[in-house]
This record gives sequence, structure tokens and C-alpha cells, in this order.
Amino acid sequence: MRYVVKKKNKVFDVINLEYPIKGYKFNSKSEEVKSITLVNTKLINKVVDIKVNTMLNRLLMIVNDAFNSDDNPTGVTIALDEIRMVKTAIYNKYNKLLDDRKKELYLRKISLLEQEMQDKLYFYQVSKYQSSNRGR
Repeated sequence: MRYVVKKKNKVFDVINLEYPIKGYKFNSKSEEVKSITLVNTKLINKVVDIKVNTMLNRLLMIVNDAFNSDDNPTGVTIALDEIRMVKTAIYNKYNKLLDDRKKELYLRKISLLEQEMQDKLYFYQVSKYQSSNRGR
């Protein structure tokens, strides 16, 4: 069963709905409420903004660990995989929900991180090639 809670003069009305609602749907952490559908566009923008920011913060921690490790290129490849995963999530999952200005800002930040990680991976490959050609 689906229910909608409406606020009218600080009294909450609960309405039973049997038809699908268009909006942003996500699962709840509560056992009593299985899923929540947001209809208000301002609230949808705020929730999606929070979700994308948490993804970017997690990505920044991974990139920072990979950038600070000097001798291990596997961290860089893991960071590049995470960057691609976040980028595809923004393109596929949050494309319609984000406004164009914020989407462009997030993708620009992600592309800068991706370029830095690709440069770091190239540096590892060049240094490995030079060290293998040095000796007799």
C-alpha cells in the first residue's frame, strides 16, 4: 500500500494511494517504511545534491590515497575505475534530476581528477620503462 502525508495547517493527513507517483524514488533505512518517493523538485534537487556530494567525497578520499602513494600504481587504477563509475552514475542515474549547471560542475571536477590520475599512471609507466632500459 502507498500512502501520502499532506500537511494542512499543522495537521497531517494520511491518504492511501493505489496509483504510481512520478518522482524520485529511493529506499528508506527504516524497517517500517520501505521506499520514499519525492515529488517536490526543490527537495529532489537537494537530496540528489547530497547523494552526489557524498559520492564525490568518497571519490576524493580514494584519489587522495592513490595520489599520495608513490610506489604503487594499483591505487591509481582503482581510483580511475571509481572515477569512471561515479561519472557513469551521474550520466545515467542523476542526469534528469540534476540541473545542467550543477551537472556540468560535477563533471568538470570529475574530469580534472581523471586527468590527474591518468597523468600519474603515465608517469608510473614511463618511470618503469626507463628503469628497465637503464641496466646492461
